[in-house]
Amino acid sequence: MSLEYVPFLLTTLIMSSSTEYGAKYLEETLLPLIESIKPKTTESFILEACGLGSRPSTQSVSITIGTRLEKFWNKVFSDSPHCRNHIEHSDRVDVNGRTRQIDHYFSVPDLGADTHLYLESKCNVNFDTEKIRASNEKIQQITETLSNRDDREVQSGYFVPVLRKIPTNIAREYEALGVGVFDVEDVISWMGIDGCPFTPDEYFAFFKERLAPVIDNLMNGVPANKPAHRVLHGSLDLL
Repeated sequence: MSLEYVPFLLTTLIMSSSTEYGAKYLEETLLPLIESIKPKTTESFILEACGLGSRPSTQSVSITIGTRLEKFWNKVFSDSPHCRNHIEHSDRVDVNGRTRQIDHYFSVPDLGADTHLYLESKCNVNFDTEKIRASNEKIQQITETLSNRDDREVQSGYFVPVLRKIPTNIAREYEALGVGVFDVEDVISWMGIDGCPFTPDEYFAFFKERLAPVIDNLMNGVPANKPAHRVLHGSLDLL
């Protein structure tokens, strides 16, 4: 075996091992969270007026997926050898007399000065103006509270767990408002080498190859443990 071939072989083995472990981790932790979602139906007076029955609630499924992804990433932060998850025991904080929920709050010592990060998990950041202001205000209030409570500089923003890269127009819009928006590649890079059990490539490949069929069924009202039976409705579905 030539010496030139040895580095190539080692690199191949390392990449293969990483891919196998990453896929296994996602299979064991993320897939069950999505498969266990129970789709709900939506009741509509418009549908009733048309003499039509209920329809699967895609909005309910989308919201639940977002909640499950939040839970998944908190486990990732807890499992990472480079992170400390500060909300393992409680995700609540008192802000001006009101109890607020924290989506993600962790620290990564390797980032320097034991950097603390508070992130609001959102699968969609295309809010209307009023919602943006209210959500940004919430983030700022919680950030100040955590900083004062823990005597740390806390960096904060939105985390979009379904985007590899934040679109430039969205990044600029939120930057102008003084709030950061971070994607999957950002968060994984903060965790450092071997800090995350999977790569961005593995994560998004898992979405397309394993989660897509499950989510497609859920959007059509079919639970993961039942065979899919797609029903094609007419244009009245849009009502």
